[in-house]
Amino acid sequence: MATSNTSVCNQALGRIGAKRINNYEDDTDTDTNAIQCRLHFVPTRDALLRSNWWRFARARATLSAEVAAPDFEYAYSYPLPADFLRMISVYEDNNTGKDISRYTYYLEGKKLLSDENAMEIRYIKKVTDASMFDPLFVEVFVLKLAMKLIMPLSGDKTMRRELWEELQALTATVRALDKQEQNTLGRGDRNLWNDARLVGAGDPAKSYA
Repeated sequence: MATSNTSVCNQALGRIGAKRINNYEDDTDTDTNAIQCRLHFVPTRDALLRSNWWRFARARATLSAEVAAPDFEYAYSYPLPADFLRMISVYEDNNTGKDISRYTYYLEGKKLLSDENAMEIRYIKKVTDASMFDPLFVEVFVLKLAMKLIMPLSGDKTMRRELWEELQALTATVRALDKQEQNTLGRGDRNLWNDARLVGAGDPAKSYA
């Protein structure tokens, strides 16, 4: 069965022993579990997408500069793609195979500012179709969502700590697989994690993105 928003929610609810929901898309469902899933699903998904250079969420775009230049400092202003979540790199055809960039740019709100008159970027996009999720992303997503749901639905701090510990182990697995899949000198495929963390490294009692 293809992964869906509903199945992700129900896997998370199942991890904390809570009742399943019928349909995530039904915003008229006033059941507490459904309300909590709708409250936490999108923020948790998007924060997780931003946390790592997930291969299924990678995209490329050639940006078009606005007619009006920024008020000062930079010569060009480029609107970012509507589904933009995180920058990976600016494309440079320099064939160096090194993690360097000669281009100077600045991300400001939903725009990229630069003195360059052309911009091609690699970035992480917002993926809303759950059937496109990588299986490991789903596993991490389920654990993170379960951690968001457990306090309002059960308040079980012991179970929350156990989920956190499981998430740390899964994070290590994802990091290891990322390293194994590197087989290119392209800047966009180097240093895949770039010190990004799937979860905070501190006390599991703290809130998580």
